[in-house]
Amino acid sequence: MSRSRTWCGLPPARASRSPSPLRSAFFRGILPTASSPCRRPPSRSPASPMPRLALLLPLSILLLPGPAEAGRKARKRAAAAARSAEDTADDTADDTADAAGAPDGEPAAERAGESIWDYIEGTAIDDVDGAGPEVLPVDTVSVEASEELAEAREAERSIIAEGVRSRAPVEFFTDPVGTLEADPLMLDRIDPSEFDIPIVVNDAVVRWMEYFTGRGRKYYARYLARSTKYQPMMRERLAAAGLPEDLVYLSMIESGYNTHAYSHAAAAGLWQFISSTARMYDLRVDFWVDERRDPFAATDAAIRLLKDLHDEYGDWYLAWAAYNAGPARVERALARYGDIDFWTMVERDAFRSETDNYVPKLLAAAIIGKHPERYGFTDIEYQDPVPVEAVEVGPSISLDVLARCAGISEEELQELNPQLRRWATPPEPDRQTLYLPAGRSERFLAALEKVPPEERLTFVHHTVRRGETLSAIARRYGVGVTDLQKTNRIRNVNRIYPGMDLIVPRPGATPPEALTSSAGGQASRKTATTSRSSTRTTTLTHAVRRGETLSTIARRYGTTVRQIMRDNGLRNANHVEAGQRLKIRTAAPATIEYTVKKGDTLSSIAARYGVSVAQLQTDNGISGSRILVGQVLRIRR
Repeated sequence: MSRSRTWCGLPPARASRSPSPLRSAFFRGILPTASSPCRRPPSRSPASPMPRLALLLPLSILLLPGPAEAGRKARKRAAAAARSAEDTADDTADDTADAAGAPDGEPAAERAGESIWDYIEGTAIDDVDGAGPEVLPVDTVSVEASEELAEAREAERSIIAEGVRSRAPVEFFTDPVGTLEADPLMLDRIDPSEFDIPIVVNDAVVRWMEYFTGRGRKYYARYLARSTKYQPMMRERLAAAGLPEDLVYLSMIESGYNTHAYSHAAAAGLWQFISSTARMYDLRVDFWVDERRDPFAATDAAIRLLKDLHDEYGDWYLAWAAYNAGPARVERALARYGDIDFWTMVERDAFRSETDNYVPKLLAAAIIGKHPERYGFTDIEYQDPVPVEAVEVGPSISLDVLARCAGISEEELQELNPQLRRWATPPEPDRQTLYLPAGRSERFLAALEKVPPEERLTFVHHTVRRGETLSAIARRYGVGVTDLQKTNRIRNVNRIYPGMDLIVPRPGATPPEALTSSAGGQASRKTATTSRSSTRTTTLTHAVRRGETLSTIARRYGTTVRQIMRDNGLRNANHVEAGQRLKIRTAAPATIEYTVKKGDTLSSIAARYGVSVAQLQTDNGISGSRILVGQVLRIRR
């Protein structure tokens, strides 16, 4: 019998578990042990404030470029080269240790360096349950979320490239008094006592505040709109764990509070875990389920990770740096430079630029988020938290069946359960958690009880074996080939391969819309008035332009993101660059005949069909721009 549990609209925090052997090994491998104790930075009291005018002369001297500043880039390159050499040596040592310590016939433990930090830095490829590289999910919501994240990261690159140090604006030298008196960011009103994380305001923090209120304003506004949907739950769980509630802003700069966010480094969810680290903190990531996208489970895992990092370093800035760059890099910085704080490490080029900016970016997000209206965010349409309750259901039940029992649409059910990657609950374990709108559990359980076991699964999972064809699979399950193609978005019946996972609808079942809709949406194409047309499958070459994404390219050519990825051997839908040449295979008319209507011009017809006026003139023997109503034009696509 299924049971229901309700906790004031939200499921409870996941019970703390004893450290798993994998997680313990993770920290033993890259964090200091008893024989190599961690160096903790000394506590520092904030500097006492001084009158602004008294600082004019020393500030002018400090901000003028000097020999040290002129040589900073050279030092940065030298330090990077030294770090690279040291990393290579460390990796060689790790390889030797693995080779010596792994018994024959047993899998070697995961190398310490191959964790979330390598993925954040883009040096590794994610893998789901050992099944090979994970391909970005192609449902519309996930693609849009990933494109938003990639667009925001691209916009931030210019800020990161500037470095943490910044020079005074020209106005400071022409009118220092007026420049200091003007305070558009209202820095004088920032009160560190309002926060439960340490707040520092320096040039780096100010630069990120200027970005979030300027060029990055549209992104921060989106994050704010979603913040109210998840922050109450996050704050409640952080407080219960004894951690600062303002750590919610770490999730803001990681994912923008988007459960479907998927980065170029194969990190997913609100807290941007990659699969290996997610598993270390008891999150399930496999073919069926990705708990990185579960807001409740992922928040519990992030709390445990952040607590481990803070316990290790005793300093939140270093803990955040380790969250971004990896504990190993923080350890090397402490070993090389001694007991110094984060800002001194930045001055000594201990980290990469992304980590240099990570802490000030978080502080800026928190400062603005505490009083968004102060910074002009007054027209935000905040999203309300969705009151949910958790129920336990059995394995292998189709989502459409669960949605009907709950009295909601399948899309609503998937929005409440973003961790479910497929069309049904997994075949194991026997009891699984499902989130429903609050107040629906009794009705849901009563309705589900009436559904016969043989009718609970309307779709089955089939893994293609060598030698199988789509028609053979269709005959085996008693469905049509067309049904298989539609359900799995297969354009060419010959393009299936061993190991490919297929969704097979049972006879009479209707494929869920979420499973059959294409990633970018099939572009609706206007059909011209034609008398004859010849169709064929054409392969084009497309040069990616700045700002284009795979989904926009797919819509332009009437194909899918997945098709483009397969044809070009791409593993990540976010990783396309300006100037990259892509093969586009699409079924489109090779030539059509268009009958000119009243009001048509050569330029309007050319724009409609994506061709040039010159091409229209050449193909139709037109020397000028004059065309007649009823005239038939040949258009080459």
